[in-house]
Amino acid sequence: MTVRPVRFLASLALIASTLTVSAVAGVAPATADPAPGPNHVPSGYQLDWSDEFSGTTLAADDWYKREGSKAICKNDPDNVTVGGGVMHIALEKEVNGDTDYTCGGIISTKTFGYGYYETRARLWGDKGFHSAFWQMGLADYVPDAPAYKGPYNRFNEIDGFEIDSHAPGTVQQHTHWTVPQHIGNPGGVYAGPDSSDGYHTYGYEWLPTVIRFYVDGVLSRTLAYPGPHALQNVWLTTLGFTQPVTETNLPGETTWDYFRYYKPMDSASDVASGEVLVDNGDPGYAETGTWSAAGDAYGYQDKVTRRAATTGASATWTPALPATQSYEVYAWNPDFIRTGSTAARYAITHDGGTTNVLVDQTKAGQQWIDLGSYVMTPGADQKVQLVNNAGATGTLRADAVKFVPTVVIDNGGAGYTEAGPWTSTTTVKGWQGTDTRYSSTSTSTARWTPQLPAAGRYDVYAWIPGNSLNVTTAQYVVNSSAGASAPVDPAESVGVDRWVRLGNYEFAAGGAGWVELSKPSGHEGYLRADAVKFVPAPAADAVAPATPTNVTKTVQTFPAMGDAVLDLQWTPVTGADVVGHHVYLDGRRQTANPLRRGSFQLHELAAGQTYQLSVTTIDRSGNESPASAPVAVQVPADAQAPATPTGLVGEAANGQAVLYWNQSPELDLLGYNIYADGVLVNTDEPVGNIGNPGLVAQGIPVPDLANNVAHSLQVKAVDLSGNESAPATVSVTPLPMAIVGVADPGYTEVGVWAASSVPGWLTTGTRAANGVGRSADWRPDLPSGGQYDVYAWVPNHENSTAAAHYVVTHATGIASKDLSQKTGGMQWILLGRYQFAAGTAGHVTVSNPSSAGYLRTSYTKFVPVSPDCRRVLAGSAHAEFGAEGSGVGAGDCAVRRGGGGASGRGVEVVGEH
Repeated sequence: MTVRPVRFLASLALIASTLTVSAVAGVAPATADPAPGPNHVPSGYQLDWSDEFSGTTLAADDWYKREGSKAICKNDPDNVTVGGGVMHIALEKEVNGDTDYTCGGIISTKTFGYGYYETRARLWGDKGFHSAFWQMGLADYVPDAPAYKGPYNRFNEIDGFEIDSHAPGTVQQHTHWTVPQHIGNPGGVYAGPDSSDGYHTYGYEWLPTVIRFYVDGVLSRTLAYPGPHALQNVWLTTLGFTQPVTETNLPGETTWDYFRYYKPMDSASDVASGEVLVDNGDPGYAETGTWSAAGDAYGYQDKVTRRAATTGASATWTPALPATQSYEVYAWNPDFIRTGSTAARYAITHDGGTTNVLVDQTKAGQQWIDLGSYVMTPGADQKVQLVNNAGATGTLRADAVKFVPTVVIDNGGAGYTEAGPWTSTTTVKGWQGTDTRYSSTSTSTARWTPQLPAAGRYDVYAWIPGNSLNVTTAQYVVNSSAGASAPVDPAESVGVDRWVRLGNYEFAAGGAGWVELSKPSGHEGYLRADAVKFVPAPAADAVAPATPTNVTKTVQTFPAMGDAVLDLQWTPVTGADVVGHHVYLDGRRQTANPLRRGSFQLHELAAGQTYQLSVTTIDRSGNESPASAPVAVQVPADAQAPATPTGLVGEAANGQAVLYWNQSPELDLLGYNIYADGVLVNTDEPVGNIGNPGLVAQGIPVPDLANNVAHSLQVKAVDLSGNESAPATVSVTPLPMAIVGVADPGYTEVGVWAASSVPGWLTTGTRAANGVGRSADWRPDLPSGGQYDVYAWVPNHENSTAAAHYVVTHATGIASKDLSQKTGGMQWILLGRYQFAAGTAGHVTVSNPSSAGYLRTSYTKFVPVSPDCRRVLAGSAHAEFGAEGSGVGAGDCAVRRGGGGASGRGVEVVGEH
């Protein structure tokens, strides 16, 4: 899709639309194009792609229409239409399968990375619907976009907004990771404008270490977000989600004015003339100690990064430098969640000796980390070596290092001069975290005069320190071979704490050129000076580079893991302004950054599919060549069944069983089929999948089973090709027990409690309280008196109490047990065996006497103990009543699961799409 010009954004306030909602599924209302809103785009970005929804149909090449059921509605492609300058999502009272409502949404076929994302929408104001502007990848097993058949790319999720129509002014903003399993990175809620009273603008900046959320141009939330990151699709959706639904004004609709993506202007991503890149695996890269390949974090060119497996391991990058000169040295940080080294030591050996730079890989994000500027000589054993610094924790990770010919002049260094009064400060830091200089007078100037090694064109950058007291009209004059330029006033002059490009200029060799900073007379605010750099680079042009040639491919399959790996090779295009190459699969870009090498590898291609692969060349001006002739890739069919699930454990419940097992490792796992006494239980689709490995650890219920009858239950893994594994089998006898959860009538609370996203039994929601005077009580209505084994499902989270005080009130007194809710839970824990009378006299109470940490609640269960069960357990090695997390009963007494369910611990699940 070509980039359409953005509408003129001159309005100084949002203008509420006067549209009358009269949507009918499949027919777009005849509405006027909404008036433009104000421009809220932060500085430092330029428009890269947009859809203004200005036609009469949705661009099929640019968007999928969402399908599949979600919550209480069915996504109907006919509910998505374009007309009147907006995209419409209709909301219908319409029975479709097992849902009573239809809804809809769109998913971009294009994927996007770092940058600024924005949409403008008018949402529905009656109760029952959930709208979201968010970003996440796709996968074959997800029914949302059935036309998608590319590799798995669900790496991370960013929720620009989630808004429930029953609370139209509450904007939820969160992020998540989806590898190696779902891990929440909760944000929170923002009290914004009424999303249904007119058009409002929602945006977010996705940067390597942080997400910044905006509502109508107001910064509403900043959330640390170091990684892992990958190119992701954009979703605009409205679902039926919360009951009861207000049906008075249905059919209804949400309307979306546009979607726009702005790419960052970042000097670290530029490719300079004479730059040298050394990636792991390239000539010049070496390791000591034990390292292993890590495909779980994105490197600069691919997902192949390295992680140290032994203490004292090192990685070294030795470049083949073209000349003796100053080089700015960068290392790509392949962060993965927060598991990187907290003190990775990069030792840069240069003409002046060795300089050590410490990097906290857990906070640096997936990006180029500037290690500084150094004079380096070819062939002088000059290199970068990476080791763990003393006291570091976490996994040392390595990927690529680049050496960029650059002349950097920092304040206080050779070539920096001042006129007028200036003062040094370390409060406002500059490049490399060093001091900066400031002045308040209009007569003050700062000048940077480089000694350039050769005549030619250079990109000129200034590091602009951020501070709210800065003058908004800082002016830079660049004196080049053409003479002094007109003053350059960057839009970022108030400060962005990064390199800001001043332009591309021709310079003579030596020190004739300079850059001078000043401010106009009478302008208020501080003038701040730090560093300026000169990077050899050709001038911008509008000519596309040549198309790559000799594109070939090989495909290797690994049926046991359900993987198909494509190796693509081509002859790289060279040239002073060539940045690298991009790879496209069926027209969708697969490479986050341009490839310097002539090869690329794709994993997890679907068996039996045919793909079209092509390669382009991109230059520094953003020009992209025509794609190479498509290469057809046929992935062989997969006839190998997945491995039999392992670790199957059955748990008895009232009229049902709950099954737990280990997640299967196959990459093409679709899910699992469950059979009860030979009959398939999940008739609609397999349960669980590779995208939610924690689900089976939390339990899969098998309903509608007779109590006091032994049932044969089987679990079979199913792959994307429909192959089914041999069964894992367990026998479970459901028992007439009493189970009380936080949503049941027998559950009560004292004090202030709130819903929590820490999962409980069967992934249900839990409750949490913090502070003194909070308690919760589970009171079952027991059908008969007798002995009962009492269990509590104990949720875990690192911020929970270490001493939850459980008290069991029974027929002959009370008993207590203290349990940690930090670790050891996410399972049923036996509180003991007690005598109870029929009715509601017996109960379990939990409190937190220490008040340190959150107190959490989920379920309790009261299991009647039959004489047979007592006899079996009395003679069983598993009869460890009273021990935390202990014992799996035998035969008819199999009432709880074994194992710890550790993969589900600490998982925060926020929001729903």
